[in-house]
Amino acid sequence: MILVSLSAVALGFLAGLMVVINSGEVEIYYPALGAAYTAPSTIGHPITDPEFPGERSQTLLLQFPAGIRLDVVEFVNINLGKAGLATAFEISGTSTSDLLVIDELIIRNSEFPKMSFDYSEFYIFNATTSVQAAGHTFEPTMSTTTDVTISSGRGTQSYRAADMDVDRVILRQTTAGDDVVIDKLILDGVSAWVGVFDLDYVHAGTVTLENVKIGNDADINTADLTLGTNGTVTINTINDGVIEAPIQIR
Repeated sequence: MILVSLSAVALGFLAGLMVVINSGEVEIYYPALGAAYTAPSTIGHPITDPEFPGERSQTLLLQFPAGIRLDVVEFVNINLGKAGLATAFEISGTSTSDLLVIDELIIRNSEFPKMSFDYSEFYIFNATTSVQAAGHTFEPTMSTTTDVTISSGRGTQSYRAADMDVDRVILRQTTAGDDVVIDKLILDGVSAWVGVFDLDYVHAGTVTLENVKIGNDADINTADLTLGTNGTVTINTINDGVIEAPIQIR
């Protein structure tokens, strides 16, 4: 009877194991690659890149439903790039009425072939003298854009990723009807050798670019850092300290 009982337990365990193996369902936790995460959850689901459906995805996709509040979203020492990608780092709301509302956006110690800021509003935009670009064009619409002040982060989620090799990072609002509120969004040591840094539909209190290099052709007569050239950007105060230099990110 003991042997029969043990055999039944063993068979049940093996059957359960086979179900798990056959289903292939393994929980994915942030910031594992090739997955999409919908805030405030840290459990993701696998994704397939449309450009490379036959290859394992190395994209990190963080999705924000309307109305979500987040404390800190941070990326530190991230290497980006894969041949054929048009966008290396994307930050986007859904429209001018459904925005990513960010108290402070900081981009420092980073490198991109191109950077583009469009369809957004910033209270203060600081491009410090440590920013170098192979040509830049700023075409803001100066207005009395309101500041953004986000107070308590109690009960909110934070997302941090560090020391990773990724093909691209996507931060995207997925539903309409309300803004997404983020206290701090930080990129520190994020470097791409291909693709654009593309930001759209963001309302930020302060945007700071510090020790950033941008360039894909070493030609200062064509702008690789642009603001408001493809979609209106309204700004209260802009500090343009960008130094133009023949930079070509490879």
